Amino acid sequence: MSGVLVGLDVGGSKTAIRAVDGQGDVRYEATLPTDRWRGESWAGKAAILVAAVRSVVPVPVPVLALAVGAHGCDTDEQCAALARELDRLLDVPVRVVNDAQLLGHAVSRPEAVGLIAGTGAIAVATTTDGRTVHAGGWGWLVGDDGGATGIMRETVRAALQASDRGASDLVLERSLSGAAEVGTLGDLAFGMMLARPERWATHASAVFVAADAGSSIARTVLDAAAASLAGLVTVVERLGAPVGHVVLGGGVVRGQPRYAARVAELIRAEHPGTTVVLLHEPPVAGAVALARQLVPSPPHPERMHHPIP
Repeated sequence: MSGVLVGLDVGGSKTAIRAVDGQGDVRYEATLPTDRWRGESWAGKAAILVAAVRSVVPVPVPVLALAVGAHGCDTDEQCAALARELDRLLDVPVRVVNDAQLLGHAVSRPEAVGLIAGTGAIAVATTTDGRTVHAGGWGWLVGDDGGATGIMRETVRAALQASDRGASDLVLERSLSGAAEVGTLGDLAFGMMLARPERWATHASAVFVAADAGSSIARTVLDAAAASLAGLVTVVERLGAPVGHVVLGGGVVRGQPRYAARVAELIRAEHPGTTVVLLHEPPVAGAVALARQLVPSPPHPERMHHPIP
């Protein structure tokens, strides 16, 4: 087989592109900022993605199939709309799913609930009658409590309220201010109002650092965030999706193993017998697996994933 199979993982802050040959070897790979996405038409989104692919895969190299996991494609109708526009531009087999659905495909469990805690937080699953359902993913202003933007929003809010009461959490304030390179927590809050949420979400690791250093506020926020993520699994179950397998992914859970373990513990407490797996490789692997299904190809090696103790 000549040419390449291309997978894209379009997240809230970055887009991962991976192109593999017929043997499954990676030929081209890149991670780009996710720009000009929200508010674009489906045609506009398709044009952005095709341009991104061609910035990574040289034009002479044929693209044989394309699979996309896209942030913001939350319904089957939305996924179909983007797929139609991509097919019109590329004229190759195309499949589009929500980015959280890539997690199950990456571990050869397409029926699994995909639970992402990255910039945002969302659970996506497939019902027994084949419908795609989701919970969360409503954005930093009103949701995403278990993702980086939600963690930052709730932590800064709680820290400022504690300061107003004369009960400042200095461990937390120093950790946040240092990570953001600002003088005070008030400076950080002001900066958050001016910057894109994806930018201040990068400071979420400071909350985990503060929790490890003894910050009671950070620990409380993270406990609530973990419970929020586990709760998304319960919601998709109520919407008709089986929850026997859950795959965790996203930068927050990959970078914070104790947080991931707590989320898994809460899921299993609510759903005994559920297998919870942490995806250690980028979810774009799931997009490549989907692209491989669109054309005949040789068997591929098992993907890396590990049960969470």
